[in-house]
Amino acid sequence: MKQAAIQPADTPTPPLGQVEDRSEVETYYRTIAPFYDAELADRDDLDFWRKLAERYQGARVLELGAGSGRVTAALAPSAGELLGVDISPELMRLARPRLSDWPHARLVLADMLALPFREPFDLIVAADDPMSHLVEAADRDRALRVVAQHLSPGGRFVLDALWFAPAEAAKVARPGGRVHHRITSIQGQRLRVVEHWERTDAPEHRCHASYEYHRRGRRPVVADFEARDWSQGELYERFYRAGLAVTRVWGSYQGEPWHPTRSSQLIVEAALR
Repeated sequence: MKQAAIQPADTPTPPLGQVEDRSEVETYYRTIAPFYDAELADRDDLDFWRKLAERYQGARVLELGAGSGRVTAALAPSAGELLGVDISPELMRLARPRLSDWPHARLVLADMLALPFREPFDLIVAADDPMSHLVEAADRDRALRVVAQHLSPGGRFVLDALWFAPAEAAKVARPGGRVHHRITSIQGQRLRVVEHWERTDAPEHRCHASYEYHRRGRRPVVADFEARDWSQGELYERFYRAGLAVTRVWGSYQGEPWHPTRSSQLIVEAALR
């Protein structure tokens, strides 16, 4: 198996043209890194990614937005070679221990708009939609073109897209937005997470998102970012322009077919056209 030409994991990737400044996104993940795994502890998606990787046993796999490595570790047992990329060094430090038993799994600090790899991948995955941070249309198109350029013939790209079902979208669009409170734990202590999404530009599907982390006896930690959710129409159109054809759409991590009103997720599989 050929090896990819990669950068060391803590060395920034040289830009490919003019890549938009990602300092806001990097600051957001630097702030939330201590709470990242606790916040996602009840996200019931790992079996979905394990089963997907099993379909491509021994494949060359790329994960965009690897984060703390929770999905990376689920992909690793079935992958022949696995590369996880992220722009956050803080999250990569959390990911390394998870991958210590998988020497064929490597982490690369890189922007998804300027990937440093030369060999194609049989499977490219984007869990928890790292493309939601790409609020400019040109960046979304560029990211999908980069995916198409790195996908092998017969390979698949799977995006767990940021999408709001109609009832949730209505909450996000109303004054004050949608607010969710969740209780979890961190290092044996109670952690209350307040998640706030508010629509800022309806035609462009832009939102302002903020997360608050409350622990007893400590000041709350607050972080926010600008995001863009997908409509089904935008997703299909941008995939097509990038040279990708949608081959399958799931509506949940249990593999149910997608339904525009009943589904909780929008997970899209695509191949080269």
